Amino acid sequence: MKNKLLLLALSCVLLLTVSCSKTAPKAIGVQAGTTGQYFVEGDADWGFEGIKGYECKHYANAGLAVQDLKNKSIKYVLTDQAPALTLANTIKGIKVINIPLSEEEYAFAVDKSQNDLLQKVNAALEKIKQNGKFDSILKAYSTGDGIKPVTSAKKDLSKQDKQLVVATNAAFAPFEYREGDKFCGIDMELAREIADELGMELVIEDMEFDSVVISVGKHGVDLGMAALTVNETRKKSVNFSSSYYNAAQVLVTLENDNTFQSCKTASDVLAALK
Repeated sequence: MKNKLLLLALSCVLLLTVSCSKTAPKAIGVQAGTTGQYFVEGDADWGFEGIKGYECKHYANAGLAVQDLKNKSIKYVLTDQAPALTLANTIKGIKVINIPLSEEEYAFAVDKSQNDLLQKVNAALEKIKQNGKFDSILKAYSTGDGIKPVTSAKKDLSKQDKQLVVATNAAFAPFEYREGDKFCGIDMELAREIADELGMELVIEDMEFDSVVISVGKHGVDLGMAALTVNETRKKSVNFSSSYYNAAQVLVTLENDNTFQSCKTASDVLAALK
């Protein structure tokens, strides 16, 4: 009996030790349909070779991926730089390896059948940049002061020519997110400014990210505004406005992870992943 009890006690200690020393599998979490997915998996149209030796796990948003990172269900998260920094400022126990792994430009997706709208959006965006409103919006989301939540009107097909319908994925702070029934974020405030410049009522439709581009031009959706990276694949479905923001992919890891401590370049980071 004593021997059996001893074996049982040792088994419990072993199980506890294995549980406490859990290591994350070689997987990188990404928001489905984003540049991060194509960067990890590799895609010729995007010009990405992929990150070899890692499984790419898809999530509805980067916040959910970070939860799995903290639970050690995945090794890293790859997402856009500004949202990564926002997550790191609000969630304890993680950090951003703030070394850009890509070079990207954000723009608005425009219905291909509305060339006149494309020209009007570009003219409005240029005016917003020239009159200082664009810089004020960027500053508000870098400091947290001066944020002006956006209210969406209800879609009304009888007012189709008077409403600007924008598709977004409101889970990507600081570009688009929700506060109650209102929308916040750089893109959302730009959407309001553009609608005002065009003399139109703003309607915002919140959906999964990988539905944003394909929704443009369908069911009355005029624009996609969701921190969209310009790329040849997406150009097959939509036109793009002038670019308005330079972005990059970065890694998010646990705060105590020193794997990338000596890294200074993107090549260093990718080499450290091997």
